[in-house]
Amino acid sequence: MGTINWSTPTDWQTVCRRAYGRRRWNSLRSFLANQRRKQLLTLVIELGGLERGAQSRIAHALGVHRSTISKDLKKVLPLAKVCEGCGTLRLRLWLADA
Repeated sequence: MGTINWSTPTDWQTVCRRAYGRRRWNSLRSFLANQRRKQLLTLVIELGGLERGAQSRIAHALGVHRSTISKDLKKVLPLAKVCEGCGTLRLRLWLADA
């Protein structure tokens, strides 16, 4: 593989096409992450909580690493609340309607 000379000038059309490709790829990744987080919430609610080993089972079910589930939970848990009566995780009303 040859070396890349980063200081060579690039035409504007190529710059725009690369930027479009990055925007499109990042948009797809963001969409897929949001879909995964939605599935994560439903799996947590179905399991009834986050007892020992739940994150590993969810990661296996979704086909991702446990650390990805941990990061997703940090983003998603503020969108849910724990029921005072039974202790299960419930979606907030405005999220359940969407």
